[in-house]
Amino acid sequence: MAKKEKHQQRNDVGVKKETTKKSVELNVFDQMELWFEKHHRELFFILLFFSTLFSLLLFDSKVSPGGDDSSYIERAWLFLHEGRFPYFQGPAYPVFLSLFVKMFGLNVIGLKFFSVLCQFGFVWVTFLTFRKRIPYTVLFALIAFISFNNFIQYYASQTFTETFFLFVQSICLYIVFKIIDSIDKEASWMESFKQNYLKWIFFGLLFTLLSISKSIAIVTIVGVIIYFVLNKNFKQAVYALVAFAVIRFVYTLIASALFGPNDTDQLEMMLRIDLYKPAMGHENFGGMITRFFNNFNTYISLHMYRILNLRSFKYDASKIIPALSYITTVILVIISILSYKRNKFIFFSSIYLVVLCGGIFFGVQANNMQDRLLIIAMPLIFLVLFFGAYDLVKRVPSLQYVFILFAGIMLLVTIGNSTVQAKKNTVALKKNLSGDIYYGYTPDWENFLKMSKYCADSLPADAQVLSRKPNMSFIYGNGKKFPGQYWVTTTNADSVLMEWKKQNITYVLLPTLRMNPEKNNGRFINTLHRMLQPVAEKYPEKLKLVKTIGTDEPTYLYQINY
Repeated sequence: MAKKEKHQQRNDVGVKKETTKKSVELNVFDQMELWFEKHHRELFFILLFFSTLFSLLLFDSKVSPGGDDSSYIERAWLFLHEGRFPYFQGPAYPVFLSLFVKMFGLNVIGLKFFSVLCQFGFVWVTFLTFRKRIPYTVLFALIAFISFNNFIQYYASQTFTETFFLFVQSICLYIVFKIIDSIDKEASWMESFKQNYLKWIFFGLLFTLLSISKSIAIVTIVGVIIYFVLNKNFKQAVYALVAFAVIRFVYTLIASALFGPNDTDQLEMMLRIDLYKPAMGHENFGGMITRFFNNFNTYISLHMYRILNLRSFKYDASKIIPALSYITTVILVIISILSYKRNKFIFFSSIYLVVLCGGIFFGVQANNMQDRLLIIAMPLIFLVLFFGAYDLVKRVPSLQYVFILFAGIMLLVTIGNSTVQAKKNTVALKKNLSGDIYYGYTPDWENFLKMSKYCADSLPADAQVLSRKPNMSFIYGNGKKFPGQYWVTTTNADSVLMEWKKQNITYVLLPTLRMNPEKNNGRFINTLHRMLQPVAEKYPEKLKLVKTIGTDEPTYLYQINY
């Protein structure tokens, strides 16, 4: 009898152990959630510290060859010193950047710290926005993603608008969520307005600021209205539209009164088939649809997965996979539908995300394949995808450990990629900080930038020097203005001279800038060469070589004698 009881006791213990193990499997997400909730402040500040650390380790003290970042600096300088309002491509960022231009002049390193501050604010406000509104596990996955991801952190040390936009966008989401929290469906129109009128004023101000941070962001107000309509919050939909429309209208009146009307036709430029070849004309309806799907496939199947570190870091246009774009879209749509009842903040994020991406895909020429155009949507893409996976696996206990393992591996991959980039960047950063401002550029760009500085230092102050990249010449030429030649307008020698004479061009800065930035294969950007060559052949006496910098991939400076 004693043996039997002893045997029964062993069986009971065994059952208890199995039950405990099964309980742990069933509740592993819940246990994680409780632990994250208990330690959420400490965890957040640890992540914020590492986010700032990676912003500094990945700090790139050079301007990019693309030139848009230099253009923002130039517009900030012109706004500060000449009162020229930077309407083109959104005035908000150059206006705020002008405060740093006031402090640091054209010191690129000083100006880039504005983006470091924006990244800091973006991480902080994102945490405040989603705290207590989504599971802490999902929240900390999102904070880790935006803190460690090397693509996002790259823009934390650039004078592009992306990090500034992400910061402003996070504040916009914060105020929207505050409004959603306070919705009282039983309140009358007047009562509802009185309860939240301050929030609606801030809403209008913030979304106006967002809409002038990037031109395409004006579509975001549509996402907000769609969300309210789908949730039958019709009063809030009207308030949102009116608040934005009124404050945006007031902003337009004030800006026009102080600085003159907006004379940059950005809609016309958006509709061009090729931004830099206006002679090609504008897209028709069919062309816009084609553009949308070309961009859709490029940004979803390629750039999105590169930024998520699920595809090769190196950009390769031949790796576009349309089927992957459609599968991803179906997944996002399913998550959006399911989140309608499961989490209203994820549902809002998915609606907002769809509208923002739609604006990007329609508004950008398909040959402009820069991954930075999708960066502003990536935090929300990650959030929606991660929440969907988390919510699904939470219902399938046997997959929870697999999910945690995969998430952990992806976190290590993300940190590893950023660490590798940081190691590569450190050498150039040390050189740049020690005074070698050209270190890290390839010889073609180094020669071009040195020639820009020579023009500022050695030519007469009123010399008009034509440049293929005038914005970069402006930065490294210590604020000297360079007229720009962005595309070939004519190859007739007489027409070239006539055109340049009207602009009072006296010098031409002729670089050998690579077509392929990765290697010197003999092909270079020949815009100015194609215009100058006919002049040299027909009127050689009108051109005088003033200076050459560099032996490999040299830059020449020619004086024109009309």
